[in-house]
Amino acid sequence: MTTKQTIGEKVKQLRKAKGLTQTDLAGDHMTKSMLSQIENGRALPSMNSLQVLAGRLGVDPGYFLEGEEEAELAPLVREMEAEFKAKNYREVIQRLQPLTERTLPMTIDAARLLEFYVSSLFYTGAGGGEAELERAALIYERFGLFVERAKVQYISYALNFAQNRYADGLELIRRVRKEYEDNKVGNDFIFEIDLHYAESISLSALGDYAGSREAALAALQVSREEGIYYMTDHLYRVLGILALTEGETLAAEEDMKKARAFAEFTESEDSLKLVVIGEIRLAVAKGEYSKVLALAEQYPQEDEQYASSVQLMSGIARYHLGQDDEALISLSKAEPGDQVYHPLDRANLLTAYAYRAQICMRRGMKEEALRLSQFAYDQVKEYPPSIYTEMINKTYHELHS
Repeated sequence: MTTKQTIGEKVKQLRKAKGLTQTDLAGDHMTKSMLSQIENGRALPSMNSLQVLAGRLGVDPGYFLEGEEEAELAPLVREMEAEFKAKNYREVIQRLQPLTERTLPMTIDAARLLEFYVSSLFYTGAGGGEAELERAALIYERFGLFVERAKVQYISYALNFAQNRYADGLELIRRVRKEYEDNKVGNDFIFEIDLHYAESISLSALGDYAGSREAALAALQVSREEGIYYMTDHLYRVLGILALTEGETLAAEEDMKKARAFAEFTESEDSLKLVVIGEIRLAVAKGEYSKVLALAEQYPQEDEQYASSVQLMSGIARYHLGQDDEALISLSKAEPGDQVYHPLDRANLLTAYAYRAQICMRRGMKEEALRLSQFAYDQVKEYPPSIYTEMINKTYHELHS
């Protein structure tokens, strides 16, 4: 049944989602103190007050008087949020998949569960989730939560990216930004940074490195102006990789220094791992091969997520140091897995085949050399130009001439 407590929770949840203060929502109709009592379940609003609150929150008054279909979902939302933050994505999928196969109530809690489910599908590379995202978007639209609806579409962008639909993803991000700008009550600066970041990544995937850099700098500007420094380490790392892609090692070095400073400030283990990989990548570009091996040796051996990148760079260093046997061992472990989505990252890993081809050719293993170089060449045909595709194409033409 509907109680004072559940009505108050719904009022509070919608008010916060719309970025309103208690003073904003109370207006001239009631005191802030009265609204506070309603939200905390200590008072029940009259039907007239309920109609006023519903009108200001953009929902039908009946929403506050609905049955408690969502009561069972509230504890589950808290559980799934904790699991999602802990990156236990498979646990989230396992727990929520049975729920997605039945008709969920049109409630905000249901929409949040659908978000956790689809995001977990993305992070595990399982695919799917489009129908669930559409339903979550409809729920948010029903309650007039257009900013939340825009955030759901941001997840759709990630699905597009995972399926190599970079142009579609870029178009979606720009559409989401317009919807956010047209409907926002206040500024959600973290979401704004997310949008700039997504645009930067999409543009770099399409080969527009200047546009990608501009979008990353726009995100950093928001971060600096608001003093929130959200994703600052990632953004500087992106700028460093863009600089490396265009052969600008000095600019890359400055960006990587800043990325490390912010990663250390946040004390994020994942961020620090990515920074170390960026530093190894920089050492490769500068030809500091002994440093590459020293940094790679210090990298956590138990980490599987970025192991291919570390093996690639170790292999390249050993190749240039004339350690062909060891180079082949490392390079053969550098495989672009299913969860490496960005064409620059994939092209970088695919250079392993070109280096292996060169070693094989040096050893008189011509057939194997041609096979390896052909494979890498075919894989990067549709990728944007970069130092990685250039190296692969050059190797292919040299060996096949």
